[in-house]
Amino acid sequence: MLENKMDQLNISVQQIFGEQEVEIVNFTCEDLDYKTPNFTTAGIFHLQGIALINHEQLPWSIILKIIKSDSAEKEDPAHHNYWRREALVFESKILDELPGSIQAPKCYLVEEQVDGTVWLWMERIEGQFPHTKEQFDIIAERLGRFNGAYLSGKNTPNDQWICRSWLRSWTTSSIMYAPNPEEYIHHLYRDNDQSLWAWFQGFMKRIDNNLNALHRLPRVLAHQDLSQMNMLLTQNGELVLIDWQFMSLSGLGEDLGKMFGVNMSLGVIPIDRYEEFKESLFHSYIKGLKASGWQGDESLARYGYCLSTALRSVWEVPQYFSLSTQLCADSDYLKLQDRVARLEQIINIQREMAEECSTLKAYR
Repeated sequence: MLENKMDQLNISVQQIFGEQEVEIVNFTCEDLDYKTPNFTTAGIFHLQGIALINHEQLPWSIILKIIKSDSAEKEDPAHHNYWRREALVFESKILDELPGSIQAPKCYLVEEQVDGTVWLWMERIEGQFPHTKEQFDIIAERLGRFNGAYLSGKNTPNDQWICRSWLRSWTTSSIMYAPNPEEYIHHLYRDNDQSLWAWFQGFMKRIDNNLNALHRLPRVLAHQDLSQMNMLLTQNGELVLIDWQFMSLSGLGEDLGKMFGVNMSLGVIPIDRYEEFKESLFHSYIKGLKASGWQGDESLARYGYCLSTALRSVWEVPQYFSLSTQLCADSDYLKLQDRVARLEQIINIQREMAEECSTLKAYR
């Protein structure tokens, strides 16, 4: 794979050490075999080896990410998953000007390929993925500082490839590709399922109004993909966010809603601690917003947080009905039982947060 790539490798290693002359003594390339890549990710590799710098042998380490076009819709810069966005993020140097509460990996080289893919040669970050509530609270507070900086005087970037309606685009795609719940609801007879179906029908009728309300919130620069494996806490206390493919200008609180929602979905947040995390993360986020200098109405952030979490139901409710129907035919399948039980609890949280939004009438 790396045939004829020694020039690019040398350029990257030179930037690591800030040296004009390096000699790569040896290196290995490991396919990280990331299990849930973005559809526009063709591969992620870890390159590491030894370089000779001023007669001294020193170790180096690089991440190589290959991105590709996936479909016609992802050729549109307005799409939430526009395939070239991360390359443009790195070329723009926006990440060099982030608020101090968060960091991003350095990009040594953005390389266009004749096959149409783009290779991103990037810094490898040494850090720990969050797993405790305390670590998630730290990240939520830093996220509040990050988002809040753009409400307290920091200029918001205006590049046209930054998504302006990330959640509207994601919601539209999710509705398009999710199972059709009407195919499954008639096979389910539990009272809770019928109640959920009635709520979901009403929620779907209000989708446009909800998205319009979200768009009226104060706008901030957002990451929009804060799953566990995109957040690294380093030994010196820095928070480094990787994978900026979904960069957007979003409503206040949206980033936090994505962080909470996706880590429930991935099973990172324990099922018996959803309520605890929900409130603790928001409290930490508000703390960060205030530390950034923002003195606005907290209910604006609450609305964005609750609604962005609730909107994930457009994907997860259809999944729940589909899997519940399978469970009826194979009720002894323990793994499926666990997944359905977790989805049911997640949807209960989404429903609760949607109903809270309806009480914040000023922002509907």
